[in-house]
Amino acid sequence: MKTLSLALLTIAFTFGATLAQGEGATDETRMTLRAELVRMINHDRAKFGLGPVQLDTQASAIADAYCQTQIRNGTTGHFTTDGEAPYMRYSFAGGNDGVSENAAAWSANYNFSDRALYDMMRRSEAAMMSEVAPHDGHRKTILDPAATHVGIGLAWGRGEFRLTQEFIRRYVEWTRPLPRTASAAQPVLCSGRAVPGFVVEAITVHHESLPQPMAAVTANAIMTYGLPDRRRQYLPRLRGNFTQQISGGIREVRETYSDGSRGDFQVAPDGKFTFAVPLPDGPGIYTVVVWVRPHGSSGDAIPASNVSIKVERTAGTPISGTR
Repeated sequence: MKTLSLALLTIAFTFGATLAQGEGATDETRMTLRAELVRMINHDRAKFGLGPVQLDTQASAIADAYCQTQIRNGTTGHFTTDGEAPYMRYSFAGGNDGVSENAAAWSANYNFSDRALYDMMRRSEAAMMSEVAPHDGHRKTILDPAATHVGIGLAWGRGEFRLTQEFIRRYVEWTRPLPRTASAAQPVLCSGRAVPGFVVEAITVHHESLPQPMAAVTANAIMTYGLPDRRRQYLPRLRGNFTQQISGGIREVRETYSDGSRGDFQVAPDGKFTFAVPLPDGPGIYTVVVWVRPHGSSGDAIPASNVSIKVERTAGTPISGTR
């Protein structure tokens, strides 16, 4: 008797199967499925007036490796046995942008044809889009108006199939990417600029403990993920003073933020920013989020990076992100 099961997670998903074909045919199947899922995603986004996302090859390669690791470790969802969150995984593999992940998993006791793989992928996308608030994390991720790209991860074998969607927010052009390892005493510097039409509004640095290995059953029980609440906020340095008309004349006003501060990092007139990442909380993972906003907009700021830095007590070898 054939059986088939689907596991859904909040902001995540899972697939399953083995396929008796060579590597060339497997790669062709993967490319075809990937292109078709991007088409489905953009069709769903268009129904809500949202622009299309482009396929991101780097994020797809990172996601493929993760899906393969999940099958090898017998895990589903956003975590595997190394304990790394999705933003850490993307960052440590060289990603420099903001990322949000959906994941899905099917399991079965029979082999899947290409048509069956396509059908499960289609049903997974449909299930995500049919979610209703407040349990609509996958749907919100697909319909993120700030998403610009998507990576599609696919892997199958040993009666399992894994699929992830890595939605990317690409709004920062890095001229000096952040390292991925550092020591607490080591300066951590970066520079870049927002893409045309956007400005850097703030930078937040989130701190959490170093990830710990976990059993597969523990990883599978984690239904959601997110950046830690423990964070420090840094604002662009204000450029100077301004004059104000008052009764009887003009006075010079010292420009400050509402808390009286003058700001924390430099943003040049051409939009280029430089930032030295403080590491005041000791060893752990520091995740740097650059927030951008469209020129003249009063809407929500966009988290345009999730760059994680592993800080240990001893100095490591810095590894810059690549694209």
